Amino acid sequence: MQKQTRGASLKTLIINGSPRKNGDTAALLDVLKAALKGEITEISAYYDKISPCIDCRACWKTGKCVIKDRMELIYDDDFDNVIIASPVHMSNLPGPLISLAGRFQAHYASGKFLGAVPKLKCKNGALILVGGGDGAADKAIASAKWMFKAMNAKLDDEAVILSLNTNNAAAIEDEEAIQKVRNVTIKLNREAN
Repeated sequence: MQKQTRGASLKTLIINGSPRKNGDTAALLDVLKAALKGEITEISAYYDKISPCIDCRACWKTGKCVIKDRMELIYDDDFDNVIIASPVHMSNLPGPLISLAGRFQAHYASGKFLGAVPKLKCKNGALILVGGGDGAADKAIASAKWMFKAMNAKLDDEAVILSLNTNNAAAIEDEEAIQKVRNVTIKLNREAN
């Protein structure tokens, strides 16, 4: 997990679904982080050892997950912005990111079995997806939208950034994606003030 602070009290959570620390996802995140104000917390689905849901069903009784790991940062719900950045694998999000998403079972169980839907802070969302295959990202977008909903983060269409030709050109060379990252960063900085 990385944490850095720049200026105002704006707080942004980045959930990184990439196994490559210096790959295409990281390149677009570097552009975003260079312009984003406030405190940035980054969680890696691959390297922060977030366990999958073990279906122990303790959350059915308490509304809370019993696993103690970095997912608690997400449960703390102390962010103005949430960014999900990931490669697209087999037209969807990679396994560790889907596994992380499964941990929102505690939120679901709270509402379903206890009638106590968590009151989550409303957040702004942005999605960055990179891929080099056939360019199909619909499943990945749908999975990410579910995650944003689970965190009460609003994801507008203009906050979905795609660079899906990375087999032929690095994401950092995708001028359209770079411009969209910059535009989204301006919007996130402005809306959180």
